[in-house]
Amino acid sequence: MHDKLLNRINAVTRRLRAVRRWQLGAIVAFTGALIGIALLSYAESHQRSGTELALGLLIGTGILFIIVALLARSSYRNPRQVASQIESRYPDLDQRLLTALSQTEDKQQPLGYLQQRVFKEVRDHARSHAWGDVVPERRLKWSRILGIGATGIWAVVLGLLMTSHPAQQSQAVASRIEPVWKVVVEPGNTEVERGSSLVITARFSGLKTDTVPSEAELICTAADGSERRIAMKRNLADPVVGGFLASVDQELTYQIEGVDWQSERYQVDVFEFPAVVRSDAYLDYPEYTGLADKRVEDTVRVSAVEGTRVKWICFVNKPESRGELVAKDGERITLHSDADNPGALSAEIDLQETERFTVKLIDNEGRENKHPPELIARVLANRPPDLKLAVARDVSVSPLEELPIAAEVRDDFGVTQIGLTYLFADQPPQDVTLAESIGRGEKKQVDHLVEFERLGAEPDQLLSYHFWADDIGPDGQPRRTQSDLYFAEVRPFEEIYREGEPPPGGQSPQSQQASQSSQNAEQAQELAELQKEIINATWTVVRREGNNPPTKDFSSDVLLLMESQAQAIEMLEDLAETIQDPQSEGFVDLVRKHMQTAMAKLTAAEADDVPEPLAPAMVAEQAAYGALLNLRSREFEVVQSQQQQQQSSSSSSAQQRQQQLDELELEQDENRYETQQQAQETQVQEEQREVRQVLNRLRELARRQEDLNKQLAQLQSALEQADTEQEREEVERQLKRLREQQQDLLRETDELAERMQQPENQETMQEASEKLEQTRENVRQAAEALQQSDAAEALTSGKRAEREFEEMRDEFRQRAAGEFNDSVREMRNEAQELSQQQEQLAEQMQEVDQNDQPGLRSGDIREQILDTLEDQEERLGELLQQMQETVEEAELAEPLLAQKLYDSYRRTKQRQIEERLQGTSELLDRGFDPQAREFQREAGEGIEELRKDLEDAAESVLGDETEALQRALGELERLSESLDEEIDQSTPDRSGPTDAQQQDQQNGQPSDDGATQPGGEPSGQPSEAGQRQATAGQQPQPGEASDSGERQPPGDNQPPGQARGQEQGQGSGQTPGDPAETSPAAQRGNGGGSENRSQGENEARPNSEGRGEGGALSQYAANTPGGSPLTGDGFQDWSDRLRDVEEMVDDPELRSQAARIRDRAREVRLDFRRHSQEPQWSTVEKMIAEPLRELKRDVAEELVRRSAEKHAPVPIDRDPVPAEFTEAVRQYYESLGSGN
Repeated sequence: MHDKLLNRINAVTRRLRAVRRWQLGAIVAFTGALIGIALLSYAESHQRSGTELALGLLIGTGILFIIVALLARSSYRNPRQVASQIESRYPDLDQRLLTALSQTEDKQQPLGYLQQRVFKEVRDHARSHAWGDVVPERRLKWSRILGIGATGIWAVVLGLLMTSHPAQQSQAVASRIEPVWKVVVEPGNTEVERGSSLVITARFSGLKTDTVPSEAELICTAADGSERRIAMKRNLADPVVGGFLASVDQELTYQIEGVDWQSERYQVDVFEFPAVVRSDAYLDYPEYTGLADKRVEDTVRVSAVEGTRVKWICFVNKPESRGELVAKDGERITLHSDADNPGALSAEIDLQETERFTVKLIDNEGRENKHPPELIARVLANRPPDLKLAVARDVSVSPLEELPIAAEVRDDFGVTQIGLTYLFADQPPQDVTLAESIGRGEKKQVDHLVEFERLGAEPDQLLSYHFWADDIGPDGQPRRTQSDLYFAEVRPFEEIYREGEPPPGGQSPQSQQASQSSQNAEQAQELAELQKEIINATWTVVRREGNNPPTKDFSSDVLLLMESQAQAIEMLEDLAETIQDPQSEGFVDLVRKHMQTAMAKLTAAEADDVPEPLAPAMVAEQAAYGALLNLRSREFEVVQSQQQQQQSSSSSSAQQRQQQLDELELEQDENRYETQQQAQETQVQEEQREVRQVLNRLRELARRQEDLNKQLAQLQSALEQADTEQEREEVERQLKRLREQQQDLLRETDELAERMQQPENQETMQEASEKLEQTRENVRQAAEALQQSDAAEALTSGKRAEREFEEMRDEFRQRAAGEFNDSVREMRNEAQELSQQQEQLAEQMQEVDQNDQPGLRSGDIREQILDTLEDQEERLGELLQQMQETVEEAELAEPLLAQKLYDSYRRTKQRQIEERLQGTSELLDRGFDPQAREFQREAGEGIEELRKDLEDAAESVLGDETEALQRALGELERLSESLDEEIDQSTPDRSGPTDAQQQDQQNGQPSDDGATQPGGEPSGQPSEAGQRQATAGQQPQPGEASDSGERQPPGDNQPPGQARGQEQGQGSGQTPGDPAETSPAAQRGNGGGSENRSQGENEARPNSEGRGEGGALSQYAANTPGGSPLTGDGFQDWSDRLRDVEEMVDDPELRSQAARIRDRAREVRLDFRRHSQEPQWSTVEKMIAEPLRELKRDVAEELVRRSAEKHAPVPIDRDPVPAEFTEAVRQYYESLGSGN
């Protein structure tokens, strides 16, 4: 029973195996057929025998057939697997077949009734149903047909392969070449970077030189199916032919074909390094700024206030790349895929300080970006409000006086409120709000009138006051900025001043010596001055500390305050011993009480290391000072000094009484001198330098954008006229080059915008900065259009950018040069050209007289003279018309200029120069040459006088040009030295001065110390500019430290106790929390405040020199490896100083030379940054260093020409010797050479 059931199941198993065998066989056959077809093509192209290939295919396919038969035979060996398919086909079996199979596993056990019944039902079902239908006949038939058909196809392909043979011609060539010579194709199969060039060569070996093929053809087939044929030529006598692909932008295959031979096909794959295609910055400003968030597209540098959250969005060429931002200190920030910008990586950063990040990318193949770009985020500090005291000082007032005080405030992001706090006598402090909600960048002046009568003031009372301004700090919390503390002392109604006898022996007291009637009052006055310094010092510490944790200098400063207060108490005790008046003793006791209270508060502040007790300490200190005022004298005896000296800040009381003392009619004459405000002048010069720098950059940007627009217009026309694909590709390459130049222009526009947003420029250039932002958008659109090869749109945007650059350039030109500078300079140059042309006319008329023989030559010269006279007359009329218009325009703004121009215009009209020129022309035309020469001489004298008048007028407006040339010469010397040092360090074999330098030294070129005369001898006399500078009080030039004792506006950088300004308008807002540079060291003694003020001024000055003309910091940076002008960090400073030179010189040719040198240096710098390779120093020497030395030499010659040293033996010109004197000059030099 069991065997019969298995036989039924085995029938189904055989059908299943048959289907599988035919299906697997068909697959093998089809695979073999495909392989055979490929081998057939290979045999034909590679000259291989098909029989060998067919035999290999037959063996391989036969092995596969055997494997298929074995697999089919070994399949379905488990009856239960087949039974499952039968059960699936006939569900009515209801698992009885599987049950029966399970019962047959143990053959020794007899079957029970139920088991027999199951077997019977299964057997009956097998008889009544065809189990073979589990594998339908149709399926079996189609699998058999498929297998047989595939095998037949395979057999046909195999037969074709066995009978295939290479072409007879190819076989003949192969049989003839292969044994004789060989071709090596390089680089063969290779991989190159997209856009790079590729050189393909075929080298022949085994052939004689005269039999090597001289040419071949390179056939390149791109991935898109396009084909290109390039001729390959033989290189000289080498057995090599080569071809060049300028740019490989996609994958391709190539093959080399000759007259009777061809190479195999090679594959060229293309890869790309990961790169940043574009970077955008999204700026999320803090709420307190009131600025709307913005996105700056296509930029690598941004400037934003501290606390801004910047999101760098880097669009990469390979979206699968990974990246990170690497800071200068090594910090790494991972770039993540940006959800809002597919294909971009982004990272967000909170700006607290200026950051520079390098973008590092890596793709899936491990390639890193070749030239990582640098992203710069410059932080603009949220500075405290700029609080300037317009009307504020220490004063002495009467009890009925009204004291006006005023302050001016401005803040980059607005001021919430500004006010005044004053403390009068023993009353509590009073706050007065003067203005609220001052807008961003708005400058507002507030004032207040202190009415002492309303306050109930009495003599010897004290009012202290200071201004304050509230804004929002970087942390988003309110911040208060406070000014210096000022005092108003209520004086008695009656103070007696008597004139005393001058000191014997010519002794000179300090400015005015007060001889008081009481020694006690004098000691009280000194003690009051010391107490006042203690108040100022305490106030400085209070402002510095604010509500922040104590600084590191807090303890030492408080100790010094305690020491000063203790000294004041000792002086008070000394004073108390000499006082016998009961009323004065009461004042002394009151002062002692307040001083001890202040001392206790200072001790508590030092012990607990907290600043809170300082405020009540100040109240006690001011009360002590107010009580000391009661001990002052009411009667003074004064004398006038023969020699006026600088007043120290300790004698503030004398300063307060200056007005009363000046009203006395003293017998001796006063000797008054005005002290120059050097700090203010230096600030003005620095502002002018910044304007010049911006103007120079705008001029350059406008010029470069104009050049780009011209090239774009030409390329647009060329693109429209291009007929062939090669012409269009050439235009596309040129557009790509212009796109890179437009990108560079965009980067430099960002640099200019960053410069204009610097704190020192925000107030003066805010409007221009907003205009530049609009211009930048046009530049960016032009670059984007070039990226898309849209020349028309790029030209449109470029034209808009060019126009806006020119408008801003003209605006800054007026700001830098003044309203009439350009017109005056133009008129002066025109007069100089007229004078030169008139001299040439005189020479030509003399030549006409010498050539009195009639002829064509004489007639031509006469006609030329007549044309020149007509041109002279026209140009002179235009010049006089321009002078008249300038006089009308400058009558109100520049009356001195208008007067000079009017006088010159009137004298020119009186000389009748136009009539003289017209008469010269008429007389010469009629042949009256002597009379014409006389008229021409008079006209020349008039034009010469006009030239002198205009040069004098120009000097009154433009200044003495020799001073600017001297500064330019010194700057050029330093620029040349720094560049030569870098070249020397980079090229050790370069020893000794170059020929140009030796020539400069031999010719006596000037150095920093001044110009030298030709021949190497220094000029013996200074120029007029130098004399004026020497006699003007030795005023230092920009970049030099001032030794004057001028005090600066007080600030947080002053030490505690340092005296601040007493004059009106001296005072500034301070930053709470700024650490003091020095400890409060000068609290005691007379004159200490003055010494500290001078010291603080000298210490602060180097900070403003760093960007001055020829500052020491710039020189040091340029002389260090990191400050190298071309390859180091000193390039920006070096370029700026060269821009300064360009603005200092007036000659267009000299300006052009400086601009060309700077452009070449910029190109070298760009190449260095792009390719990270050192420049070719020989090229740098030739293209930059030598022209720089030539420019220095030309400036030196121009300086000596314009100098007042008339005896200087310099060449006025280098014109050749006139023809009539050539022979005489030759004989003269021959006689010199012969020694006769």
